Amino acid sequence: MPAPAPPTPRRPARRELHHQLQCQPPVDRARLSTALAELHDAPWQVLAERGLALLPSETPRDLQRRRRGVRELTVWLAGFPGQTWQARWVASGADHGGGDWCQEREHNRRTMLFKGAETLICSGVLHPDYPWLLANRFQSLLPTYERVVGGELFARVRAAAAAHDARAGLVREVVGACCRLQIANAQPLSRLGTDHVLAYDAIVRKLRGQPEGHETLWRVLRELGILPASAPLTLRAARHPGQASIEELVDRYQLQCRPVRDLLVTYLAERAPALDYTSLDNVAFWLAKLFWQDLERHHPSIDSLRLAPEIARAWKQRLAVRDDGTRRHNRGHVLVAVRAFYQDLNHWAYEDPARWAVWAAPCPVTKTDLAGRRKQQAERTARMHARTRTLAPLLPRLVATAQARLEHATALLAAARQAAPGTRLQVDATAYERLANRTRHATQVLVGRLPTTASDPGLDDLDGKPLDAAYEEFDAFWAWAAIEVMRLSGLRIEEVLELTHLSIRRYTQPDGEVVPLLQVAPSKTETERVFPISPELAHVLAQIVNRVRSADGTIPLTSRYDVLERTFSPELPHLFQRRYGGNRQVFDPSTIRNWLGRTLARADLRDVDGRPVRITPHDFRRLFTTEVVNSGLPIHIAAAVLGHRTVDTTRGYAAIYPETVIRAYQSFLQARRSHRPSEEYREPTDAEWAEFEQHFTLRKVALGNCDRPYGTPCIHEHACARCPMLRPEPSRLPVFAELEANLDQRLAEARERVWLGEVSGLEQTLQALRGKRRHAQRLADQGLTDVPVPLG
Repeated sequence: MPAPAPPTPRRPARRELHHQLQCQPPVDRARLSTALAELHDAPWQVLAERGLALLPSETPRDLQRRRRGVRELTVWLAGFPGQTWQARWVASGADHGGGDWCQEREHNRRTMLFKGAETLICSGVLHPDYPWLLANRFQSLLPTYERVVGGELFARVRAAAAAHDARAGLVREVVGACCRLQIANAQPLSRLGTDHVLAYDAIVRKLRGQPEGHETLWRVLRELGILPASAPLTLRAARHPGQASIEELVDRYQLQCRPVRDLLVTYLAERAPALDYTSLDNVAFWLAKLFWQDLERHHPSIDSLRLAPEIARAWKQRLAVRDDGTRRHNRGHVLVAVRAFYQDLNHWAYEDPARWAVWAAPCPVTKTDLAGRRKQQAERTARMHARTRTLAPLLPRLVATAQARLEHATALLAAARQAAPGTRLQVDATAYERLANRTRHATQVLVGRLPTTASDPGLDDLDGKPLDAAYEEFDAFWAWAAIEVMRLSGLRIEEVLELTHLSIRRYTQPDGEVVPLLQVAPSKTETERVFPISPELAHVLAQIVNRVRSADGTIPLTSRYDVLERTFSPELPHLFQRRYGGNRQVFDPSTIRNWLGRTLARADLRDVDGRPVRITPHDFRRLFTTEVVNSGLPIHIAAAVLGHRTVDTTRGYAAIYPETVIRAYQSFLQARRSHRPSEEYREPTDAEWAEFEQHFTLRKVALGNCDRPYGTPCIHEHACARCPMLRPEPSRLPVFAELEANLDQRLAEARERVWLGEVSGLEQTLQALRGKRRHAQRLADQGLTDVPVPLG
């Protein structure tokens, strides 16, 4: 049965780079050489004279040691087969012999062999591979090679690396990597490409772990034109293979029926414009792996989508259970994908019979198979509502823990930086001792908590290790910032990481008041949205901007990896970024989850049954929705702020309105509107609009601002101290203190005269006043009296 012609295969640029790297033929290292032909198998005397001629600045004693080293090394290499010294070196296995490559225990002779190898490497006679260059710690090879062979290009590399990061160790690592690249490949640095750098990076990561200076190396080589302009902006982007083509998504499951394979490729190509890459990958997995590959495994000769009832029934039964015998939780998603696949083909067959009619067939997934999905969705919504109601009372404690941890870490870091090793510190009633740094990292500030009991280990960190105060402050700040931004904005975790300095905007109202706005880039729903920033959120964003700003007042540009699209964004001034090595990178979603987990461990939140409570980043979105809707924000406005396409989605997030209540209330509104005069729905006149704006200028009261809705009278007869609509201002704290003192005097008098009714009323007023005073004090402590929002 013929299938529609699949689209022409197209491999993304980074994936093509990885494909070329994997398909490169192995290099014959025995033939590598940059020396003159007469030196390939020359006697050791000739090699020594050639090598010493390159080092005229060394002392006679050093030159003598090099001469003896060349002799010792050639004698050692002569015992291995080969036509050249490089071939004998490869035959010796020294490249992969590690630090014991020469198997020489006597120190002086070992030193001579190293000196000989160093001389022949600078002469271009020997070109050891990366493992040998990385396994042996040289004190003079790389600096000598840079001086003898590097030339003007290496000087430009050193200058460019220093411009990126002034740390001497990182500059030395970048220049050393260039030396190793040129030595191992036997080619000038200017002729090396992205494949050479990626191969070197892969070996270093395998042997030494995560390298610190390779991002700077990549940027320097790209800036100097050694790497092509088409190369990715960062090494991290180059390492990543990028998006797989649709053909690769399908072919990884090795389908036997070629027409059906081509049909799936064509179908996914038709669906791809409306799906993000992760969704496309999931559909390919469900259709190719869980549907058709399963059918081929149990029915090897199958070649048609028209399935017999018993075949379809058996497949649906197998789909319910994984290969390991556990229940498949995403069975409903697979059934929906298969049903959509058949329905799309049938619909397209009606529109374009010549192309699709041959594949039209009855769908094996019926409406009855999907009947339980609505019940499952209702149960999932109920679970989320119950979870939100559980977490809502615990949220203030989590926020307080994050704030307290940040304040403690900030005070500890400030005190530790001013203290010498061995000095005792006192921070928030906790005694510490300043410890000596264990590494050469200039940012490390180690402290240890002094024991308070005989069984106390005397260490402050949760895992029992000495605490790096600098890292603790870094971790505490970003944990606090992430929690506050998610709690106060309701953003998704990917939207938080996508925030840039350009996201903070300003809007000037007709009365001249400037309102800060937050612009959220399109993400899940591909829709942009803008909403006002609360004073608390403005304070958090200001702290983040001040932290990530560089010395020149600008925020460094960084590229963010999108885990859903598996692509890297253009370089933008992202807010959630950090310095890593000599470069900047945006935080990963898993990092935010780790911050949240460590804060939860310190908060020790527990449910009513005593079990620890787990909070995910998306829980903050549900808590935000519940809070704003419960506070009176219309649900359709909440949907616009959250970026929901429908109000029904927002109702699923808010754990306060049952569906029956909403339906009854909407019926009540429709019935009430039908009895209202039609004049109430006309456009307001200029006078009415001016009166509406004037209402908001009359909100100012002695203790702050009144937030009662427009057109409503004061139901508390201006008893602002007890009114829940009062928003206190920190600048009115002296007035709060004066009123509290007056109420205390009146309460004492009422008790003395046994005016019990007056006592009850004054106690309620005093309690409400103190609550508002504490709220105003918290705002003052956070500096929210007049919050400056950095906009440029």
